[in-house]
Amino acid sequence: MRNFLASLKGGPVGSSQSQGKLYPLLNDLLETSTTIPMLDATSDEYVESLLAYLPPTVLVLAQQGENGDAIDREPSGESVAAAQQAMSSEQKRSLLKKVLRSPQFSQSLASLSMALRDGGLPSIAEALGIPLENGGLVRGGAVPLGGGDAIEAFVNGVKKTVQKK
Repeated sequence: MRNFLASLKGGPVGSSQSQGKLYPLLNDLLETSTTIPMLDATSDEYVESLLAYLPPTVLVLAQQGENGDAIDREPSGESVAAAQQAMSSEQKRSLLKKVLRSPQFSQSLASLSMALRDGGLPSIAEALGIPLENGGLVRGGAVPLGGGDAIEAFVNGVKKTVQKK
């Protein structure tokens, strides 16, 4: 119990080993209280661009509604485009809100946070095309950043990428 209480205070747990900088996890930064109002205020073009990141099956099933049949195989590009065109702007926003509120989205953000914290920053950032200061490595070394430092470097890399565009 003492270790648990110490962890809530930000103190060391079990040993004097430091966990590095404290930085919120991605699922804490992208709470629905932030993402849903952003989605409500954004343009239809931006909503369209966000839909491109969803699995094609999700788009087709969302357009079919509750009466739609199960999909046995991956939908074709034409059926995805047709489903996207058939959906109204409000239906598209509603679908994205469902995704943002889903436990799977939150779990995915938590998993990404853990991967970043555990040394995966350089390879994840490279795969996503996010440039990082010093390549995501500890300054003057070949060891990847970890802990809160890695998440902060990732968030800063994403910010810089967005600001350039």
